[in-house]
Amino acid sequence: MRIQPVFFASTVYYQHEQFMTDAEVLLAEIQTMVPSGNELLAPFYITDQSAVDDFPALEAGTTPLLVTMSGATQRWLLTIAKAAKPSLLWWYFPGDGLFEEPVEATIRAIASRNALPAVMDCWAHLKNRDVRVERVYDADSLQQQLNMLETMEKIQKTRLLIIGYTQQWVVSTSVDERWLEDRLGIQSVHIGLEELFAEYGDIPRDAAAVRLFSEAYLAAAAACVEPSVEQIEDAYRLYLALKKLMERYRANALAISCFSLVKQLKVTSCLALSLLNDEPGVVAACEGDIDAAVSMVVGKAVSGLPVFTGNPVYHIDNTLDIVHCTAPRRLGGDQAAKITVRSHHETGLSMAQRIELPAIGKATLFRIGNEFSEATLFTADFIDNPDEDTCRTQFRFRIDSSERRIAQSLGCHHMVLFGDYEDQIRAILEGPLGIAVR
Repeated sequence: MRIQPVFFASTVYYQHEQFMTDAEVLLAEIQTMVPSGNELLAPFYITDQSAVDDFPALEAGTTPLLVTMSGATQRWLLTIAKAAKPSLLWWYFPGDGLFEEPVEATIRAIASRNALPAVMDCWAHLKNRDVRVERVYDADSLQQQLNMLETMEKIQKTRLLIIGYTQQWVVSTSVDERWLEDRLGIQSVHIGLEELFAEYGDIPRDAAAVRLFSEAYLAAAAACVEPSVEQIEDAYRLYLALKKLMERYRANALAISCFSLVKQLKVTSCLALSLLNDEPGVVAACEGDIDAAVSMVVGKAVSGLPVFTGNPVYHIDNTLDIVHCTAPRRLGGDQAAKITVRSHHETGLSMAQRIELPAIGKATLFRIGNEFSEATLFTADFIDNPDEDTCRTQFRFRIDSSERRIAQSLGCHHMVLFGDYEDQIRAILEGPLGIAVR
């Protein structure tokens, strides 16, 4: 991220030389706070309307850090904040010991020039008008807000390719694709399954890449129970076809009506979705579940890790199983997964994977729903990998209350992210995305 410092002061309160001296003290402190990998640009100084008029348009990926140092600066700051959105607003806590002298002395001098009421005035005005602005006041808060800006940039760079239609039994998912861009800034494009069939048919089973994959894949698997080598090769051909379509439509996310697909091709998308979800910056959801796709986008943007979407099986002893046939292989990060090659559970056709993980600690379970207006979010303790007569990958968790989580549910598919990311996801949902957590 690039940060553009902008310092404001009114000549009612400041002589120019003193303004520049105090601004330099703050700037030097801010320079020490900026995490590596981010760039602090040369500062811009505003003391009258003409400087506001001369303020350059910010390039993509540049966020202003607005530092007001006196009263009578509100209108100037608001002009830049409303044009930038989002922006960072420097907040003062004078006398609270956040900084050493002479920074604390400078902040007390700034406070005496009515900077604090100006900051509060601007904050309230922007929030009341839903202009995105976030407070920063020390190194930790700056780091947190830069992380959030980076996450939001990833989310809003998403282009979702929807192939086919949501399976008719997925009744809890959002149905109006226009809300994706209106509410979340996510673009989407919708195509029919026929285009996928054509791409798939153009990839021969004897292609070198297909053969090499199947050999390496089977060598790494713990066992192969039902599928033939040909079925694995066909499943990989489908992955290559989906990759081509995503490249054609410049998409980095996918939702596919997979049951309609398997009925016609006799090939499942389980392996393809697993491989796609293992790729950095890519998500892929099954059953055409747009809510799941959006939830996975948020989870991966926050964590950088693959997200698993599965069916919930609640138990009255406050345990919860999440099961499905599309699990990514890298769910556990550095923790190696055991892979067993199986057939697809519901149809008995083609192939799917059973992924088993070792004891891995906490996981974060969540889902966005209700036309992208609400979410569920909670942490759980991973217990083990049960082996019931249901979808191939099965994870069991200890949760706080089955009754509570059932009551708060927003739909069938639950997202699983291994690790404790509850606070980071909540901050994104309830902050810039404006999604209430039940």
